[in-house]
Amino acid sequence: MFAASPSNFSRPAPMSCAYQVSLIDRRTGRAHRVSGSPLVRFTHDPQSAVRELLDGRDSRLWETRIEPLDPYAR
Repeated sequence: MFAASPSNFSRPAPMSCAYQVSLIDRRTGRAHRVSGSPLVRFTHDPQSAVRELLDGRDSRLWETRIEPLDPYAR
C-alpha cells in the first residue's frame, strides 16, 4: 500500500473516469425531469454530453452540472 501525495488531489480528474452530467433548469435550480426521473447522462466525455444536453435549448434557461463519479465507491 502507498500514500498519495496531497498534490495529487488538486489535479483535475482524468478524462478516463466516469462523470454524471445533469441538465439543470436555471429558473428552479433543480434537475430537469422526464416522467418523474431526472435527466442524467453517464459518460467518459462530459463535454460531449453537455453539448448534446444543451443542443437546441435556451442557455438563459438551462445549464448543466458535471460531477465526477467516485471510482472507489461500491
